[in-house]
Amino acid sequence: MQIGNNPQRFGAVAQLFHWGMLALFVALYLSADIMQEMPRGDDKWALYGLHKSLGVTALLLFFLRLGWRAVSPPPPPAAATPVWQQRVAGLVHLLLYLGMLIMPLSGYVMSLAEGHGIEWFGLWSLPDLVGENEQLAERAEAVHGVVSYALYGLLGIHLAGVFWHQLVQRDNLLFRMLPARSNH
Repeated sequence: MQIGNNPQRFGAVAQLFHWGMLALFVALYLSADIMQEMPRGDDKWALYGLHKSLGVTALLLFFLRLGWRAVSPPPPPAAATPVWQQRVAGLVHLLLYLGMLIMPLSGYVMSLAEGHGIEWFGLWSLPDLVGENEQLAERAEAVHGVVSYALYGLLGIHLAGVFWHQLVQRDNLLFRMLPARSNH
């Protein structure tokens, strides 16, 4: 098993960060959708707590992922990929990374500005660096909402690129982010 990235494929650590972040964001989106439909009560607040804990986890994973990317750079694009596609892919990846940063930060600001603390799975509380502020809470909530829809769009573009490479160009780009197949 290859731990770090090499020129042909992503290593196990990058794959774990990639798919782990996807799993976290799916859980975050599902919990957000469910929370919005729930009546007020203890179950809803418990789900908010889980959502916040997952958001903090996503932020921690973002920084670990960014650090790993600096230590183990991603493989270069396939040689046959046109420059314009490389630039679009680079922009989409940059915007996805910004979204991975802005979503949990805006959630942090929104929650604390509304006067609600944030605990990470009941183990520790995040410091309140914001304080209650209704206008700030409204702005953070707006950012949180807009960025969530932007991430939907960016994920769609990302998936379209993956499918394009896999089904049209047939360059097996997808397999660079999947565990290596054994020849046994």
